[in-house]
Amino acid sequence: PAEKLDARTVMNESNVEIRRELLRKIGMERFLEVCKHKVIDKADWRGMPYELLSIDLSPEARDTRWLKMINPSIGVWHVEAVPPNINTVQEAHDYRANKKNWQPEIVT
Repeated sequence: PAEKLDARTVMNESNVEIRRELLRKIGMERFLEVCKHKVIDKADWRGMPYELLSIDLSPEARDTRWLKMINPSIGVWHVEAVPPNINTVQEAHDYRANKKNWQPEIVT
């Protein structure tokens, strides 16, 4: 059961597929409680909070960049990897949409 899993278990799992499922089970908020990370940028789009995070996943994978957002359809936090040269939420959205200065009409 998810409530019996320790979030540190996710960081110690070497198998990427198992790690992904453990993360799905415990949720992003519990994971971020133990994972070394920092918020690089914050933005609010159409009432939805977004954060650009830098996360140290391992000694080999430091300063990985992630766009953190709420999936408004189901109300669950979600993160999506972005390239390491991304420094703002706007740049992350531009990367995802493959457009410059992308502003969504509706957040879904």
